[in-house]
Amino acid sequence: MSDWFESAFSKDYLVLYPHRNDAEARRDVDRILALLDPPRDQPLLDLCCGAGRHLEALYDAGFATLTGLDLSQDLLHEAQARFQRAGASDIQLHRADMREIPFEDRFATVLSMFTSFGYFEDPLDDVKVLRGAFRALRANGTLLMDTLNRETVILNLTPREVRESDDVRLHIARSLSPDEQRIEKETRVVASGRQDLVYHESVRMYTMEEMQAMLCAVGFEDVRAYGSLDGCAYEPLSPRMVLVARKRGPHGT
Repeated sequence: MSDWFESAFSKDYLVLYPHRNDAEARRDVDRILALLDPPRDQPLLDLCCGAGRHLEALYDAGFATLTGLDLSQDLLHEAQARFQRAGASDIQLHRADMREIPFEDRFATVLSMFTSFGYFEDPLDDVKVLRGAFRALRANGTLLMDTLNRETVILNLTPREVRESDDVRLHIARSLSPDEQRIEKETRVVASGRQDLVYHESVRMYTMEEMQAMLCAVGFEDVRAYGSLDGCAYEPLSPRMVLVARKRGPHGT
């Protein structure tokens, strides 16, 4: 039996999240630039890049060397087509499992956007992701992770929801695992003229203290937590949990 993320991120994924669009990606990049001021002349990796909307926004912002990594062949094909339309054919795309990031000492910045963490049943696999991101960074490189804020998700959980877009209706059911460590989501895609499709998502929700401890355990330093990409202070009920961590150089430089 395959893991949920091996089937969830097909072309239909773009239908499931229509509000995650180019305008939002540009806003995200503007906020990342204000928060981090990442070097635009140095390599940047978008980990779990999906269809490439953040990469295109970064390209438009003047980043010279961009790489995207994702497991979904469907979404990588969408990203490649996007970049061709934009004349950004020099953006590099790699298909790989995020537990096996195939780079070492290469990037000045690694981004993990839109809750691309906590997918695996075994927490040690999540540690592998962080260890791979650390290894992929150059000395003094920076990791930014934009993920769920556990307490906010639990407080604001909407068990059932129906969304409609054009001729597609989404029936969404959400629940917590018995230990309240994971958010489970089932989406039924109903469209005229075709069989219903059902997608399942399951994401582990770490506390801020757990995330900081994991990041430090794999070697990161200067781990900071924010409540959004705007850089506001992290609070227990912040909208998001944004973590920024640094890979120091030799001898702590």
